[in-house]
Amino acid sequence: MPTVATLGPGGSAHHDPAEIAAVTGRTAPMKILLVDDDELFLEFAAAMLRSGGHEVETCASAGEAIATLNLDAERKPPRDFDAVLIDIVMPEVSGTELCSLIRGHPGYRDLPVIMISATRDMSLIDQALTAGGSSYIQKPIQANTFAEEIQRKVKDARS
Repeated sequence: MPTVATLGPGGSAHHDPAEIAAVTGRTAPMKILLVDDDELFLEFAAAMLRSGGHEVETCASAGEAIATLNLDAERKPPRDFDAVLIDIVMPEVSGTELCSLIRGHPGYRDLPVIMISATRDMSLIDQALTAGGSSYIQKPIQANTFAEEIQRKVKDARS
């Protein structure tokens, strides 16, 4: 399927709602949870995803993500996210551990979990994918293609 996008202010891509619906199965923009302990990266990546037409919630730690996803509360339903993007290397609870917790929740077994990191350590990347990561993106991200890359990876994870 060709990418259908128009350029918005500052040259940012805005995706056709029909294209987003084809990926997510709903007409609203993708709803993405972004988890990273680097506040600057959180702001930058969230801005890139929002410029691509997506809704973004951010968490600065795995602990914050655990609460946001209702992983710490029994009998609470899963949140309605289309994807979760997680940094692999974080203090206290790693992205790999968070991914395992997400996969352990029945409501999130099919949720695309995209691992992101600046690490070049293949063993850490392999561990994250083995824990249930759907795919991996190497930092630094490419600002002009990041939103499209996430959309493509979500589509691939769902097929």
